[in-house]
Amino acid sequence: TFDDKDAWICYDFKEFKVHPTHYAIRSRYDASDVNGSPCNWCIEGSNDNQSWEILDTRKKETSLKYANASNVFEIQKKLAKDEFYRYLRIHQTGPNTAENSYFTLSALEYFGAFI
Repeated sequence: TFDDKDAWICYDFKEFKVHPTHYAIRSRYDASDVNGSPCNWCIEGSNDNQSWEILDTRKKETSLKYANASNVFEIQKKLAKDEFYRYLRIHQTGPNTAENSYFTLSALEYFGAFI
């Protein structure tokens, strides 16, 4: 993204709904002090793309600081067995490791069940 606050990336699973348990992020191949890597974000779920529920929050996360770094994160919120979402998004909630608002990453994967 540009150096704008409040950036996010949303996945629309269309006719499916997802019960997320984990997600993986990989930093850019050229992560640097200029570009930065994500370190402040939340994962949100929605079924109407209007109201969002926070499923996971990370603050000052350092595991993605270097080029091609990756990590798998467990969804912190304990979801009910029948809790599924059509939309999942990662929402940057603070500056990246370079202390700016560029929101850059190489990969984002969600894991769990779907219907």
